[in-house]
Amino acid sequence: MVTIMKKIGRNDACPCGSGKKYKKCCLSNPRESPQTELCYSDDIIPFIDLSNSINDLLERRDFKKAREVCRQLLSKYPEQIEGISRFAQVYEAMGERAKAAEYYRKSAEFAATNEGFDQESVDMYLEDAKRMELDE
Repeated sequence: MVTIMKKIGRNDACPCGSGKKYKKCCLSNPRESPQTELCYSDDIIPFIDLSNSINDLLERRDFKKAREVCRQLLSKYPEQIEGISRFAQVYEAMGERAKAAEYYRKSAEFAATNEGFDQESVDMYLEDAKRMELDE
């Protein structure tokens, strides 16, 4: 079976789930980034579908299922930031600001210690963590 994917634009989010633009991630370093492995695998569609399903779950306020999907992301794709950063989003939507801040900080740590992320990504997660703490 052949899967047809929409062409990825340079300014689109990288399909590897790094949170970076494609041009700053797998396009610019197609064989150097650890994130690249997912971009070139058959596993990308299930990964994207699983991650994106959280948006629908949050709209329906199905937080229990959203947390389960986050656990699946962490289990199936531990080399990706998505499981951690999605937990932050879920806890923020639930109004659990301290937990959201904790997961935004974990996301920042992941970004700081893994290739394929720039300082801007780290700073973005740290700013989100501070925002959660200030709003408490």
